[in-house]
Amino acid sequence: MSNVALANTGAAPKKTKMAATIRGIALSIVINAALPLMIFSLLKSYTTVSDFWALVVSGIPPILDSLVGVMRKGRLDVIAGIALLSIAVSLVLIFLGGSPRLLLIRESFITGALGLAYLVSLLFPRPLCFYFARQFLTGNVPARMIGFNALWKYPAFRFAMRRYTIVWGLGFLLEMGVRSFLVFTLTIQQFLIISPFVFYGFLGGLALWTFLDSRKGRKEIEEDLRPSGMAPEVSTAEEPVT
Repeated sequence: MSNVALANTGAAPKKTKMAATIRGIALSIVINAALPLMIFSLLKSYTTVSDFWALVVSGIPPILDSLVGVMRKGRLDVIAGIALLSIAVSLVLIFLGGSPRLLLIRESFITGALGLAYLVSLLFPRPLCFYFARQFLTGNVPARMIGFNALWKYPAFRFAMRRYTIVWGLGFLLEMGVRSFLVFTLTIQQFLIISPFVFYGFLGGLALWTFLDSRKGRKEIEEDLRPSGMAPEVSTAEEPVT
């Protein structure tokens, strides 16, 4: 096979993966930003429903999307977990009478709590980021999990897991602070437009930093492994750690 043919063979999966990623981002923007804004605007324009209940109804598409994602993947990722926990927060707010502004930042309460959990986990033998990374990188396959667990004895790997835990914890807390500020300074319609971009902007920025940092970290881990003649069982550069 010619070099050109080999290049084309390798490029095809990358193009397919990129196209799928772009479609996923576009669909996420529609479901988490465009639909909630449209539903809220229609309810406020053509009904007498309160701001609170209009926000509750507008939150249905993102929640359904998270539930479908959990059923399709068979696992609960960070975004789906935040969305599902927001249901519980919404139900509590409804039971208590509700506040539109508090309902708007219900996800930020959860990301803030998650940020604190990340930082507190640094006090334990293995930080929270280690367990998220193991789930995403091994798919909970027992043999791969054993290989991933074995990496903990290498200093570079331990340092990387703690570094990621600190950065993600602080990132989630900062996200909560930014969206909490915006919810009390913008109109509800303005917040519905901007909020998803703030959330996904923070999440995407953290994921991108983790991906780039993990490429450097992998080299350090390989240096730790080289004296023992071992090779890493799990790639830490293929997927972002969350």
